[in-house]
Amino acid sequence: MKNGYDQFFQKARKAASTGQSAQRPARQQTQANSRFEVSEEALERQLKMRMGMPTQAAKRKKNKKGIPWKLVATSLLGILATAYGIENHEQVEKLLKRVEISYLGSASAAEVKPKKEAATKSEKTEGGKKAEGTIPGGTDVAKAEAGEAKPGSADEQIDHLSRLTERKKELDDREEELNHMDQELQAQKSELDKRMKELEDVRRGISSVLEDKVKVDDKKVDTLVLMYSDMKAPQAAKVFETMDEDLAVEILGRMKKKNAADIMNLLKPEKAQVLSEKFAGYKRK
Repeated sequence: MKNGYDQFFQKARKAASTGQSAQRPARQQTQANSRFEVSEEALERQLKMRMGMPTQAAKRKKNKKGIPWKLVATSLLGILATAYGIENHEQVEKLLKRVEISYLGSASAAEVKPKKEAATKSEKTEGGKKAEGTIPGGTDVAKAEAGEAKPGSADEQIDHLSRLTERKKELDDREEELNHMDQELQAQKSELDKRMKELEDVRRGISSVLEDKVKVDDKKVDTLVLMYSDMKAPQAAKVFETMDEDLAVEILGRMKKKNAADIMNLLKPEKAQVLSEKFAGYKRK
């Protein structure tokens, strides 16, 4: 039995040893194949990166990108700008016209400036040529004249500035004088207004006093009318002969017609004539 078991175990050991030896080369071959495959993928990746071709990872990243916010923001700004332009088209047109006018003005100024510079340069060159052609050593003479002309122009400018300053001073003095006169006129006006107000108050006071006096006089005249109406006609006529003519006319005018007629009948004809004329408002020439 032992020999049978021993043989069985020996055969099992041999089979295990042969299986391990057979599996080891297969594992080594698979590792070599995996290493070769990894090296091919790395090589392909490096070649694509050097050639500028997008790799699969880059494509995945691009595909995974989110919403293009810049494009959305620019489109929204464009929509808002068009809406504002539609609502405020007049202001937009005015702004565009101003920009166009300023641009044209700057362009024309830029065009005119080189033309002026060219014209001045040509005039200077022609003047220098003429001076050189007519006078020997013309350049020196021209330089001397230019040197002499500059101080003269400076003096003229100084004189002009001095005249302008003097004129400005005169105008300032005149303005100050006018301001002073205006202040005086305003003061006089306020004083006149004050006096006019005082005079108006005085006039109102006088008119009120006169009205009171007239009322009192009217009452007195009414009393005299009643008194002379109650008197007998001969006695009243004697009083009217020596009475003030204006007062007599006032009393007779307020009396009853019958009483006034009885008194006028007893007066002298000359006195009755004068009183009648005054009562009617007649004046002899």
